[in-house]
Amino acid sequence: MILVCQLKFYSIKVSELAKRLNFLEHSLNNFAFSKKMREYTEMSMQLLKAELFTRYNKQKRELYTISELRQKSNKFIKDYPVIMSTTYSLRQSLSDKLFYDYVIIDESSQVDLATGALALSCAKRAVIVGDVKQLPNVVDTDMQIKTDRVFSSYKLKEPYRYSNHSLLSSVLELLPNVPKTLLREHYRCHPKIIEFCNKKFYAGQLIVHTEYTDKRPPLVVYKTQQGNHARERMNQRQIDIIKQEIIPNEKLENVDLGIVTPYRNQTNALQKTFQGTSIKADTVDKFQGRENEVIILSTVDNDITDFTDNPNRLNVAVSRAVEQLILVVNGNDNENENNISDLIKYIEYNNFSIVQSGLNSIFDLLYKGYEEELAKVVRKSGKVSAFDSENLMFSLIKHVLEEEKYLKYDFLLHFPVRRLINDFSKLAEEEKKYALNPLTHLDFLIYNKLGKAPILGIEVDGFEFHKKGTRQAERDKLKDRILDKYNIPILRFRTNESNEREKLTNKLNELQR
Repeated sequence: MILVCQLKFYSIKVSELAKRLNFLEHSLNNFAFSKKMREYTEMSMQLLKAELFTRYNKQKRELYTISELRQKSNKFIKDYPVIMSTTYSLRQSLSDKLFYDYVIIDESSQVDLATGALALSCAKRAVIVGDVKQLPNVVDTDMQIKTDRVFSSYKLKEPYRYSNHSLLSSVLELLPNVPKTLLREHYRCHPKIIEFCNKKFYAGQLIVHTEYTDKRPPLVVYKTQQGNHARERMNQRQIDIIKQEIIPNEKLENVDLGIVTPYRNQTNALQKTFQGTSIKADTVDKFQGRENEVIILSTVDNDITDFTDNPNRLNVAVSRAVEQLILVVNGNDNENENNISDLIKYIEYNNFSIVQSGLNSIFDLLYKGYEEELAKVVRKSGKVSAFDSENLMFSLIKHVLEEEKYLKYDFLLHFPVRRLINDFSKLAEEEKKYALNPLTHLDFLIYNKLGKAPILGIEVDGFEFHKKGTRQAERDKLKDRILDKYNIPILRFRTNESNEREKLTNKLNELQR
C-alpha cells in the first residue's frame, strides 16, 4: 500500500505542477507587460510632476552668476535641488560647508579615485552606479609611475592604488558588505546580441526586455583574406572591407552607424576615411556609455592580442549595438581559445552569417604560408627585382596590359626620372637635384608603344619603408611634385591596401578618355 501511495503521489504532484505551469504561462501571455510598463512610467512621471508643482508652483527662481554660487549655495540648492556635474567640479562649485543629501555617481567604473573622492567628500549619502564588467578609467604611463610612487611611499592598502583601481572597484574591495543591487533589466540590445554578453559575462543574470525584430540580422562576421594586414595597430584591409563591402552589402548607407576598434591608430584612420559623413568612429573605451543602431567592431589584429580580447573591452563593444553587431576579423587560421573566438562560435551556433571577404591584394602572397603560390607567380612572370612586392606588381601589370584594349601599352622597370625630363627649368633647386640623381627612378613606367610617350608611373610602397614621417615619404612627395609639373600621372600601391587590379584598370581607362 505504501508503494502504491508513493507512485500515486508523484503522478498527482506532476499533474498539479503542470496545471500551475500552464496557469502561469497563460497569465504572463495575457499580462500585456509593455502596456503595464507604460502605465507605471506615466504614473511615476505624474507623481514627480505633482511634487515639483507643489514645491515650485508660482515661485520665481533666481538666476545666479558663477561668482554667486559659493556665496549663496544654500539658497541655490533650494531653487535647483538636482545638479548635474563632473566628479571633479562638484566639490569646488558650491560652498565647502555644503553637503548634498545624495550624490549619485554614474559610470563609476570609469571614475578615477581622486575625483571620486572629491565627489564623496561633499555627500551625506552616495549611490555608486557602475559595472565592473565594463572598462575602468584609463591611466597613462606617466600618471601610473607618479601615483605608484605615492602609493609605495605611504604604504597604502591595495584598493587605494590609483593606477589600477576605479572608484567602483576600490569601494567594492574596501566595503565588501556595502548594500549592492544588480540592475538586471536590459532595454537596449537585440536579444540575440545581449544574450552573448549575458551568458559570457553575467552568468545569465540579466533579464532582457527587448523584442526580436527581423529588420536586419543581429550578428554578422566578416573575415578578411589571410594575410599580414595589420601595421602599427592599424588595419587598412578591414577599413576597405567596411567601406567597400559591409556598408553596401548590409545596406548601412542611411543607418545610425558606429564603428568601434581597440586602437587609436585605427580610429584615426577610420575617422579620416569617413570624414564628412554621419558615421561615428572611435575606440571602444570612448564609446562606453553610448549606443548606435548598428555597430561594426574592427578588431585590427592579425592574431588577437590580450588588449583586444580583454573581456571588459569586448563586453562594452558588443553591448553598444542596438539592432546589429558586425564583427570584422582577420581570416588567418587561429586555433587559440579566446573571447573573440567565443563570440564567433556563438554567432556560428545561432546560424548567423560568416562572410568571407572577396577583397584581396596581390601583396597577400607576401604573407607567410603563401610561399608556394608566390614562387609560382614569380616563376611564371619572371623574377625582375630583389623585392617580391615588385615581382608581384610586375606580374599584375603584365597581365593587365595583355587585355586587348591595352595592347598599345608596354612598360619598363626602374625607369630613371631624369630620362623623362628634357627641360629642367620648371624645377626648384632641390627638385632638380633629386631628379638628376641616377638612383631616382620610377618602379614601373607604362608608355604608349606607338609614340613612346609616358602614360603612367607606378610606385610600390612598402608600409614600413614609406610610412609617414620617414625620409622616404619625403622623397615620395618630392617625386610626385616633379612628375606633376610635367603632367605625368603617378599611381602608388601600398602593400597594406587591396584591389590593385581594379585601381590600375580604372586609372588606365581614365587616361584613355
